[in-house]
Amino acid sequence: MKNIVALAFIFSLLMPNLVYANRQLAMRNGCMSCHADTEMDAPPWRELAIKYKKYRGQAEAASVQGEKLRKGKLFKNIKAHQALSPANATELMQWIIDGAN
Repeated sequence: MKNIVALAFIFSLLMPNLVYANRQLAMRNGCMSCHADTEMDAPPWRELAIKYKKYRGQAEAASVQGEKLRKGKLFKNIKAHQALSPANATELMQWIIDGAN
């Protein structure tokens, strides 16, 4: 029982860092320059989170949507999207699906 409580405590400490890491990943990949509340045509994170909320709880949704993003099937062919690695695209899509907070 002590192990379960200890693991839960450690996870609760790491969880905020996971969310922050996804925002950092978006910043490192240049996503913020178009998807922040700017005058660019790209939808802001809040709109993307609302649009992709329907995929919450679906096991493979982030990887499927991430691959569509990379292949240009979700939005017009955008070089920044195509340059994402499969792992980064999946992680970013999971962040968006989870609310992009």
